[in-house]
Parts: sequence; C-alpha cells; structure tokens
Amino acid sequence: MDRKTAVIILAGGKGTRMHSKKNKLLHKILGRELIRFPVEAAENVEAEKIILVVGPHNQKEIKSLLRDRVDYVLQKEALGTAHAVWQAEPLLEGFTGETFVIVGDSPYISGEILKKLLNFHRENKAALTLISSVFENPPAYGRIIKDEKGFVKKVVEEIDASEEEKKIKEVNSSYYCFTWEKIAPLLHKIDINQKKGEYYLTDIVEIAYNAGLKTLALKIDDPLLTKGINSRADLSEAAKYFSMKNINALEETGVTFFGKETITVEFNVRIGKDTVIHPCTYLGENTEIGKNCEIGPFVYLKNAKIPSGTKLSYAKIEGGHEYEG
Repeated sequence: MDRKTAVIILAGGKGTRMHSKKNKLLHKILGRELIRFPVEAAENVEAEKIILVVGPHNQKEIKSLLRDRVDYVLQKEALGTAHAVWQAEPLLEGFTGETFVIVGDSPYISGEILKKLLNFHRENKAALTLISSVFENPPAYGRIIKDEKGFVKKVVEEIDASEEEKKIKEVNSSYYCFTWEKIAPLLHKIDINQKKGEYYLTDIVEIAYNAGLKTLALKIDDPLLTKGINSRADLSEAAKYFSMKNINALEETGVTFFGKETITVEFNVRIGKDTVIHPCTYLGENTEIGKNCEIGPFVYLKNAKIPSGTKLSYAKIEGGHEYEG
C-alpha cells in the first residue's frame, strides 16, 4: 500500500527585518507572492494534506490570497518553530506516512527538491531526514553535527553554538521529512530554549537520534536553494535568480536575448520562436509575444499581447491591451 504524504508550511513569522507594513510572505518576486512558492511545491508532490500555520497578523491576507488551496491553523503566539508544528498536530491525527515541514519564506523550494528528499528518506528507511548545504562562509543557520557513521546527532543553532561548532560549514535548511508516526510522539519532548524563549524544531533531531531512530541529512549542491527571504536584498537576489532561469528556459524554445543582465522576465511569459529581446527590457507576467518580433531596448510589458512580426522599442504597455502597431 502506498504511503501518504502531508506538508506543514510554517508561515507565522512577522518578518520584521523587511521593514515593511506588508507581511513578508506577501511581498512579490517577479509578480508571484512569496508564500505561493512553497504552496506550489507542496501541490507538486500531490500531498494529501497541506497545512499552513499562520499568525494573527497575516492570516486574513494569506487566506484571501490562497483561499481553499490549503488547510489553515493559527499560531496565536510566536513561540518558535516546534510550537508552530504543534498547532498542526490535530489535523494529522491518525496520519501515517511522510510529513514534510518547510518554511513559508523560501522561494527556492520546489516539488523537485521535495521529491528528491522523499525518495532519499524512503530509500534509506530514515525516521527523520533534513536537507543541508555547505557554505564557504555560513550564514546564521543551525550547524549540522554528525556521528562517526554520518548520522545527524543534532543541529546547533548559531546562537547556541560554540566557536568550534560555528566553524562547521554544513548547515540546516529548515526543510524536513518526518516519518510521522515515529516523530510525532517525540515532538512534545522539545523544551523551551532559554536564550530565545522559543521551542526550536531543530531540537527534534537530537531527541530522535537519542531515541535510536535513523536521522539523516541530504546535502544539496547549490546552497542558494536552501536560503530564505529575510531582507530586501534577499528579494532582489531571488528575482535575479528566477528571471535568469526564465530566460534560459525561453532560450531553449528559440528566443534570443541580448544583454541578459539588463533584462527581467517574470513568470508566465510566453514568447514565440525567432523573437529577439534587446537590452533594458522588462517582461511582466501574462505577457504573450508572437514569433519573429524585435522587442527593446527600453520596453516594459505586463499583461500585454504582442502580435508576430512586431518591432517595438521605447514603449510601455500593460493592462491586457493588444499592441496594434
């Protein structure tokens, strides 16, 4: 019998480092709200249940955006990541299978990564698998501590790490896969961290390891894929990454880009073969460009339709209009 999967997305943080009146998870990357990335990753693995843990400060806006795509639970107090997972437990009563726990502020998570994590977890018959990555100069993420056999003994948050532990370059990503019926009974053994006054989900690793369960790390080659969004600079970095990814995909279909570093391509942009995109061009979402066009320089398009054979420069078209020449 096939085992089921569920996904818990932690989305209750306030994102104060963004210095914005808007909740962090509603900031957009190339026209797509940040919270939509992990939700779409969860949908891609066809999870039986997607549970979004929200806070009092963002529940209304997030529900308005996502509607019935997910189940919602409220974390009334911001008491840490483990506390957030506790709020989701009632919706997983009696559930057996693999449960992912991921964060709501990572646009780089994808269905492909989750499937890779799930396959690794099942093939190795692990009880807990986390995704890790190696940074030459690690950010303020939890350090991975392993035993002599390569099993993960614990994750030490930087605030609690010794100077020697801070030298460890392999860090935690905050993406987990749990064999739920094995890990769920251990979750409430997590104690409050006295320095932060919060319950850290990372503590479940040491608890599971000490209980004799198999705890593993799946190392991801590109450390960028494990980063979250905590600042405006992080938003800019993510936009650049996904724009280039979109450009590269369009090149594979027969589109030419000159001066790619000056061009931005949002999601859901369609371009016909043999069209050339010149420097200083911004192609917003829901834009459709026909074949054999010359677009740019200095063109902004959003929700626009450009017929085949069009030559367009120094122009701005948006709002569902079709260019008529």
